[in-house]
Amino acid sequence: MKRGAPGTKARAGSIRDGWPPLVIRGIRYAEAVVTGEIPAGRFVRLACHRFLADLKAAERPRSKWAFDPEAASQPMRFAELLPNIKGPLAGKPIRLMDWQCWVFANVFGFVDRKVGTRRFRQASVWVPRGNGKTTIAAPLAIYLTFMEGEGGAEGYAAAVTRDQARILWDVAKAMVDRTPTLNSRFGVSTSKNSIYQPASASKFVSISSDAKALDGLNVHVAVCDEIGSHKSANVYDVLLTALGKREEPLLVSISTATGNNAGIGRKIHDYAQKVLEGIIKDDRFFGVIYAADIDDPVWSEATWIKANPGWGVTVQPDAIRAIANQAQASPAQEIVFKTRHLNLWTSADHSLFLMTAWNRCAHRSLRIEDFIGRRCFIGLDLSSKIDMTSRSLIFPLHEPGEPESYALFTRSWLPEETVKTSRNASYPGWARDGALIVTEGEVTDFDAIETDLIECAAMFDVQGIGYDPWSAKQLAQRMQNEGLPMMEVRMTVMNLSEPTKTLDALMRSRRLQHDGGEVMTWSVSCVIGRYDEKGNVFPKKEKNSDNKIDAAMATIIALAVGAASEGKNIHITESPLMLI
Repeated sequence: MKRGAPGTKARAGSIRDGWPPLVIRGIRYAEAVVTGEIPAGRFVRLACHRFLADLKAAERPRSKWAFDPEAASQPMRFAELLPNIKGPLAGKPIRLMDWQCWVFANVFGFVDRKVGTRRFRQASVWVPRGNGKTTIAAPLAIYLTFMEGEGGAEGYAAAVTRDQARILWDVAKAMVDRTPTLNSRFGVSTSKNSIYQPASASKFVSISSDAKALDGLNVHVAVCDEIGSHKSANVYDVLLTALGKREEPLLVSISTATGNNAGIGRKIHDYAQKVLEGIIKDDRFFGVIYAADIDDPVWSEATWIKANPGWGVTVQPDAIRAIANQAQASPAQEIVFKTRHLNLWTSADHSLFLMTAWNRCAHRSLRIEDFIGRRCFIGLDLSSKIDMTSRSLIFPLHEPGEPESYALFTRSWLPEETVKTSRNASYPGWARDGALIVTEGEVTDFDAIETDLIECAAMFDVQGIGYDPWSAKQLAQRMQNEGLPMMEVRMTVMNLSEPTKTLDALMRSRRLQHDGGEVMTWSVSCVIGRYDEKGNVFPKKEKNSDNKIDAAMATIIALAVGAASEGKNIHITESPLMLI
């Protein structure tokens, strides 16, 4: 629904005192989180920082996004006309908690300054069980489907199975049935399988992963409840694709963490993390993750309060204490406690690198031209022809006998067609900024990579170029013919464990300097690790993930070449190729 240019009412500051009370509560909540008055996890603090920064940016008349306090307030006022359906408050009117006001203010308040349509196209809310997810999801879905005046609006409660999808839909139906004015004033009615509004030809129904049920959707709003449990991306991808037919559609995912690390939910969760960390820029994606931080003590009540924004309201402290007491005596129950009540994913794999340590190593003034003629090692991660390829150069900064320290520069290539068709919203921006080199056509232009290696050899004192013989034999042979010192680095735990640990140690001790490149930063954030019983680690990406770790792998390979040059136990061989 176009609201018109927000104009002066979108400005914050001097007129904020006149804004609707529910909006003010949301803003004050964000401010209290940022100042530490309200305890919250890292990603909630980042989300609140983002909100307040966006709110300030909206004051500028030339900013793309304005903040419309009335647009933010309307769905909140609507939600508070509906009844609670479950729990001790069942039958009583909904009273939004401050954190819920803040979520509504985010999702509905920011609009396009010129035309008034909503900014966010996707919203992902991750919160432990019992904190009022449904109090956000059901009223939001009803409001968007029937209250915005969208002709023929299609709203969906989506899940893998119909029974799962019906959970949210049944709550929405009960809310409508128990609010007579929705029928008498707005003509919203219910049947066994549909909530509908004949005057606008709008409907809200439940759908599952049945292929026939997913054909031809024209989504205005869809809510994927408990997306963390979805084992495939089928439902989410179909809904995402179907958003393009509306002016301001919204796809909402709302969930608690699970042990399903290979599903679409974990991908959305990790994407939200990267948006909040600034690794990926996506102005159309809103995300918040209420969870304990990874180093928080599991059995501390302060941790429980931090992870649960509904503490003392919808989350009863005595109940959580009792559950925690039982969970401490059972490893299986401990896992359940961590996922359901702390919103932590359970997995044998762990993120390898601490991004705060990585970010501290950024030196924006670092220039590769200052290293001409210097000794360096090169790592090359050559992926499939339609995927990303990366090259890393590391320059030793330490003298013999001193602790290792390096300067790092990376470059990454991707085919033009992959940039156009990928779900990664950052690719086009990275390409425009020169952070990602796009080669014409549908496959990577390996000639461009070979030219880059030859230029590096002419500019620097290249001691070795490491590569994986499985993917780069032909390129390596051509480069060897050009006189470049090619070296095989096979992708084994024996070869990669130590340089991976070295990279981690370098960034933690600030003995690594990099230029803060966005592609490399994203790549580092995507690396997870599998440890064996001897403490060795193998760097990898999440299975079935859209994440890319090529630039990080190229850096690890470069460090392996550097270690081999110093006589350390890395199993590499100089070309000609020797397959052993």
